[in-house]
Amino acid sequence: MMVEVQQGDEAALQSATSRKPKSFRKLLSKKLGFSKHADRVDASTSRDSNCSHREQPVDSDVVEERDLPAVEEREISALNDKGNDFFAKGEFDAALRMYSEALKLLKNPRITMDMEFGSEDQEDLSKGMRRFRTARLLVNIGAVHIRRENYDEAISVLEMSMRSSKLVPVESSYYYRSCEVMADALENIGLVLYKLKTFEESSTRYADALVARRKCIELLTERFMRQKGPKSNEVVAKYRQEVSACKMELANTLFYMALLRERQGKIDEATMRCEESILLQKEIHPQLKSDTNSVNLFTTMGRLYCHESIQRYEDALEYFYEVRRMKSQIFGSMHIEVASSLNNIAYIYLQLGEFEKCLSISENSIEIANNGRGVNQEVCIAWTHKADAQERMGRHTDAISSYEKVLHLQSSLRDDNDIANATIYEKIAEIYLTSADVNAAIASLEKAIIVKREALGDESSDLARTYSKLGECYEMTQSFANSVKCHTKALRIFKHNEDKEGAAVEHNKLGGILKLSGDYSKSMEHYMASLWHAREAKLPSTNPIVADTIRNVASFQSS
Repeated sequence: MMVEVQQGDEAALQSATSRKPKSFRKLLSKKLGFSKHADRVDASTSRDSNCSHREQPVDSDVVEERDLPAVEEREISALNDKGNDFFAKGEFDAALRMYSEALKLLKNPRITMDMEFGSEDQEDLSKGMRRFRTARLLVNIGAVHIRRENYDEAISVLEMSMRSSKLVPVESSYYYRSCEVMADALENIGLVLYKLKTFEESSTRYADALVARRKCIELLTERFMRQKGPKSNEVVAKYRQEVSACKMELANTLFYMALLRERQGKIDEATMRCEESILLQKEIHPQLKSDTNSVNLFTTMGRLYCHESIQRYEDALEYFYEVRRMKSQIFGSMHIEVASSLNNIAYIYLQLGEFEKCLSISENSIEIANNGRGVNQEVCIAWTHKADAQERMGRHTDAISSYEKVLHLQSSLRDDNDIANATIYEKIAEIYLTSADVNAAIASLEKAIIVKREALGDESSDLARTYSKLGECYEMTQSFANSVKCHTKALRIFKHNEDKEGAAVEHNKLGGILKLSGDYSKSMEHYMASLWHAREAKLPSTNPIVADTIRNVASFQSS
């Protein structure tokens, strides 16, 4: 049983990627303490308030410029902030009204600007401000459309925002803010594409957002360094505050990218992105391990370290112990979320070969998961880890009993034909084989095949591997006809899926069975076919299957 993917928010590690994807911003507002607001802060407000989401313009009546009273830039900010408040409450119509009113004010030719960036040509400053704020408001409206699942409208509005951001001149005091908004728009387009399951396009937008976020930090630093003369404490503090805010946004985007890459199976890049996110956040918050908002960030890091292609179990263990501590602090030591963390820790100890620790922690998790609760996913995982540990310790009778307990529990949560049941049947079969009870193993594997055919269909390579294992069991009982049937089914599936290595293995096994049963002609045909598929699969001559096939062909030729 693998480490879970999104604890609480999503199911276990294997299933998380198969569920309907959630908004990264919505998901990570829980994970990293992001604001529920629609927008990041404007130039006229403190960047400490952590708002973020986006929007689109609304038609308004054409008003003669001479009839418009002068307005202040802070009035536009105030409307934007009110829209953010409504957005956070889920009052999207009201949010759109505020954003639309702000867009209407931006048409006014007489806007008194905050002038916080120093002096530049008044007309250029005004143009930069209008384009930046238009882009920001469009991003916020796009966020409303995303929340309402109006994805076409969202993309249209977000692309308008990007065009407005690009119109802000490089020399404008608002240029770095426009890069910030550009990053937000790119992220939200990436989010829409993620929801539409166009993952490669989504990852491209997130990668572009990362570039824009890094550029924001560079621009802030360049602007600060260009300031001549001694810098007051206030100026230095403001610079540090803004850089920290930009770095936090970069860290957030890196985390989104990590989740997306994990979803795509690109674990190395996901790990790299998540590590960089953690480093940035530690730079901003040195006591990150004391920040309970880090729970899901640490969980993701631990999960990635546990992946079969990474296997940095000791590093993962450190993160999962921190997650357990935080969850105990947040929810209490007997909360189901703590059981989830214990299951992750038990899994790591299982991989490290520390079976006694795995067993002890699994029993602790079972106690918590059963604490006044009905059957739940965490108790099933805990029992599975307990059974795994018992099996590794040679306690076969106890392990079978525990696996049967898992099947009983899962019958209350899942369909009989859920793939999780097939996994347990195969684990039970392995124990019976170890105990030399081949007939019991055959019965368990046949149950696994029934489940896999229903859950995965008749052309699954996973099903083929179970057929192959069943064929080996029949060979042990000298039921050669049944063994040939099973391996032939496995061979057909592997060929259907163009799995040359799998086909080479099955041809080799069929050659061996037919040789034992005295059908040397057909046996030789399968050995030759095995060599051909092995060559197509580019298997080396040192591969055990290739070496065995070569030996058998040579023995035929010499006889």
